[in-house]
Amino acid sequence: METYREVLQTPIAQGYDVIVAGGGSAGFGAALNAARCGARTLLIEREYMIGGIMTAGLMAKIAIEPFMTGIPTEFLMRLGKEKMAIPYESFPAPWPPSEMVEVPVDAETCKLVAEDMLTEAGARILYGTLVVGAVREGETVTGVIVENKSGRSVIPAKVFIDASGDGDLCAYAGAEFEYGQNGNGVCSASNMLSRIAGVDLAKTFDYLEEHPDEITHRNRRGNESFFLNATILREYALADNPQFIQVGGFDESVKRTLEDPSVSDWEKNVLKLRSGVHFMNTPIRDQVLINAGRYTGLKGLDAQSVSDAIVECRRQNWCIFRFLKKNIPGFEHATLAETGSILGIRETRRVKCDYWHTVEDFQRRARFDDAILRSDDSIEFHNPAGGGIHFELYTKGEYEEISYRSILVKGLTNLMVVGRCWSADQLSLSANRNIGFCMGMGQAAGMAAAMAIQGGTDIRHIDIKALQKAVYPLKEN
Repeated sequence: METYREVLQTPIAQGYDVIVAGGGSAGFGAALNAARCGARTLLIEREYMIGGIMTAGLMAKIAIEPFMTGIPTEFLMRLGKEKMAIPYESFPAPWPPSEMVEVPVDAETCKLVAEDMLTEAGARILYGTLVVGAVREGETVTGVIVENKSGRSVIPAKVFIDASGDGDLCAYAGAEFEYGQNGNGVCSASNMLSRIAGVDLAKTFDYLEEHPDEITHRNRRGNESFFLNATILREYALADNPQFIQVGGFDESVKRTLEDPSVSDWEKNVLKLRSGVHFMNTPIRDQVLINAGRYTGLKGLDAQSVSDAIVECRRQNWCIFRFLKKNIPGFEHATLAETGSILGIRETRRVKCDYWHTVEDFQRRARFDDAILRSDDSIEFHNPAGGGIHFELYTKGEYEEISYRSILVKGLTNLMVVGRCWSADQLSLSANRNIGFCMGMGQAAGMAAAMAIQGGTDIRHIDIKALQKAVYPLKEN
């Protein structure tokens, strides 16, 4: 490859106590708690909104559990007060078919509430900014190199938290990481979400009551689910205080479409990628979210591959919208209001920390003396090469713990990593990357960073019991 040599004089900007790279759910939790704990905190985000996949990616559905105390629950309750999380102002029960707590939220309101919480805490936000390098002295990161409309600069800090999703800051700092399996870059398949407005859900439920075979009646365990019928779904979605539903897969309409010779092979394949077409409700009654389609073979660290995937996934969303508009009553006058601004990338780099969390930890329901949070989500690995999802499900009441050591980047004294690039193998990550979990992991990292600064120590020598008392009060003694 030909190269061009640059000689740069990069200015050094004002420094901070804590710099968080990435403003998704994990970065939001980290920056908020660091600032609340008294640290001068800067949150760097490449987009022009907080929330990552929750807002820019339209995954406006928070998977959360009652034990995710602190910032995740507070965020949810603040949305509920605006009637932009359902149910309103109460913690919901698990959705029966998934046995998970799923909370639809409004992505636009999430942006505002997240910014309000950060500014109230005194955190600074730097939007439209890419992390393009790191300054390192021995085993210590001393600054992050960024580029934005103001140009290129180095921003110093005492503690850094990588919440970029791709482990960018860690990679620039020379940290070890795994990408795919054994470095092959083969990662869980990606997709894009979209939001459809102008839907008459009452009319859709009328149709489904007359055509019950349109609904896939199997839950995540593959068992018949009485809950998945139009009458109960209507009660959940159209109540005065609604709750989460997922409706699909319009099996009979999909079957007719697959048998139609006028429909292209590409369109038919789109309808088969996720076993039909499914939608979720939102706090805005005539709007639904589509989480469908799939892009395989993505190289998530390659700009052209990501760009190609976005083009393909946007086409898939329009295909699904046209299918619904043509075939499903209630969608006749709907419009495709928005497709995701970013791709739903489930994994790229997974950074090596002092502890590497494995699928065996998931299977043995691991416990750790230095645990900072727990998880009871299930393995959900989307086939990198085609259709299908690999599930391994917990039974009710089971959970695993996450070690503090698994966010302390190996070989570096002041760098932590949170979110979907944390220290876990591929299958373990697929069980530990949902929005509530990432927000809770960020919450722990932000407090730990502030504790290290205030205690005049490094991130490996803070009072772990004090950290646990604050962020993980359910820790068994």
